This record gives sequence, structure tokens and C-alpha cells, in this order.
Amino acid sequence: MSSQPNQSLIDGIRCLQYLVASGRAIGCRELARDLGMNASRVNRLLMTMSSIGLTRQDEKRRYLPGSGIHALAAQAMRGSSLFRKSLDILTEHAPHDHVVALGVLWENKVVYLYHAKPGQHDYQALVDYQIQPAVFSVLGLALLADFTDSHLAEILEPDELASVAHLIAQCREQGSLVWRRDNGEYSLAVKIQAADRTALAFSGLFNLNERQMEEKRAELLALARLLA
Repeated sequence: MSSQPNQSLIDGIRCLQYLVASGRAIGCRELARDLGMNASRVNRLLMTMSSIGLTRQDEKRRYLPGSGIHALAAQAMRGSSLFRKSLDILTEHAPHDHVVALGVLWENKVVYLYHAKPGQHDYQALVDYQIQPAVFSVLGLALLADFTDSHLAEILEPDELASVAHLIAQCREQGSLVWRRDNGEYSLAVKIQAADRTALAFSGLFNLNERQMEEKRAELLALARLLA
């Protein structure tokens, strides 16, 4: 039996992920351009998934997620011990005076599992927060720091990598990241050691002195340990 990855399976899953992430009906040619794949191959893969309800076509023959996506989403959440555990812990222990976020890295993007704003005792993320480039997120940068420089050069544009290289270096050296934005906002992030490509972040912090910053970093690390 071959130990090589099944490329058809990989391509099919990527097609489905990008289709769902687009949030709209999308044609095969556009999706193929986004993925760097052949349009005929993308069409075959999406038609195959349509046969089991994961995709469907509209009147213009553009593709949309099918009804099977709802079952897959529910099964994925129920099957994720990280999601179940983090929701309970963060709802009970996360601070409420600033943003608290938990997210995972997908290729060069961040997908949020939890995102609570100041004063919010419930959470938002899976429905309300769009997938965003990792370089825009302190949480994403903490996860990118795990990759080698050569891999970062493959998944990021040169100007993107140059703009965040100092932050990635800081995270590698200190084990966590503090990002002071141009507007004076501080954001902090640390990787969850026991979870694959997952990080916890605090943001929306302003007017912190050095002592307060260290206190917030200690609070972030303690909360991250509860999630480990």
C-alpha cells in the first residue's frame, strides 16, 4: 500500500473548504483560480461532493454548500474535544474587560472558535467572524511563529513576511507575543501547547504600563494552561 497522500482527497477537501469560506455562490473557474487548480478537476470534485449533499448548484450553475454541510458541521463540533472544553473554560474564566479570542490556523488564515467582546458573557465566532489572514491577527502570528522561515516564505507574500518578521521573531524568543498597534492598542497571544495549531489571545487593551502588561501576560498564560 502506498504511503503517499491521496491528492484527490486533498484537493476535494480544499475545494470544499474554500467554497464554504467564500460565503457566496462561486463558479468553478473562479474557485480554480483561487486554488491554483484546473477548472475541469474542480468541477469534477464539486460534482462528486454534490452526489452526497455536500455541495449544490444554483440556477447559474455556481456552487454553494449543500445540506450535508450542516450535518458535517454539527458532527465536527461534537467531535471536537477542544471546542467543548474551551467553551466551558472560557465562558467561566475569561476576563470580560477586553476581547478574548481562541482560534486555529488554516493554511495562512485564522479561523476563530471563540471571540468575546468586552462585557459580553456569551461568545461569538463560528457565525459572526470571518476567516482572516493570519498576518492581521496577533493569534495568527503566534501560530505562524511555529513554522520555519522557508515554509513562511511559501505561504506568505514577501511584503507580508517582511512586515511581521520582527513579531514572529519576538514570539519565537519569548514563547508569547505582545503586539503594540499604531493606535496604541496592545494585543497578546500564546500558543496552546496541547492543541494543534491553536492559540489564545487578548486584545483591545489600552494605556497599559509595564507592570500591567506583565500582569495581563501572566493572566493569558494561566488561562492557556487551563485549556492545555
